[in-house]
Amino acid sequence: MTKKTLAVIASVSCLALATSANAAVFMFNASGTGGDGPESASATINTSPTQITIDLSSLIANPTGAGQLVSGIELMLGSTPGSATFGGGTGTLINIAPGGAVTPDGTTTTHWGDALVGSNLFVATAGTGSAGGSPINLIIGPGPYTNANPSITGRNPSIQNTGHFTINLTGLTGALTVTGVQFEFGTGPDNTLPGVAVPEPAIWALMLFGVGAIGATMRASRRTTLATA
Repeated sequence: MTKKTLAVIASVSCLALATSANAAVFMFNASGTGGDGPESASATINTSPTQITIDLSSLIANPTGAGQLVSGIELMLGSTPGSATFGGGTGTLINIAPGGAVTPDGTTTTHWGDALVGSNLFVATAGTGSAGGSPINLIIGPGPYTNANPSITGRNPSIQNTGHFTINLTGLTGALTVTGVQFEFGTGPDNTLPGVAVPEPAIWALMLFGVGAIGATMRASRRTTLATA
């Protein structure tokens, strides 16, 4: 391997490490079965010393009951913030009628909040809806919604597919890691599933670049050897 190639790989590695020194991306998936049927969710979590953003998604198409909808997530943090303040949530809100008809909802996502217990951060929905005090704004997967029973149609509006949430932090000065998550489903929540970590895309890209660079160097070295043989 030439000195030039080593220098390029080292430079890219240092850039990736510098970029991720105080900010990082963590991704988790989960699949299982609860009382209402199959459950599946994913989360992409961006962290910095001052903020966490979460893209939380429900992956089950045409769910039957509210127990299959995502209602929260628990983050196990590698450091303990001094405070965690909910900065708001956004998402596409829809109303689902009996039979599965969907209409847009003109309100905003206002029923989510957070709680920091030690180094565990809970982000979940709560509120009073037509279901009589049960949480609303649960995250529902892709349609159609022809299977939706009254536990879904009576708890409008839902967030369709993905909710985006921001939590502002104080008391941290270095990088913040997420060591694990628990996905929450239903209104109780009725069930929880542990998240399975997915490698960060930047790490995979760096590894692939390194492998490609080494392969290219080996091929160039082989050609040089053949040419001088």
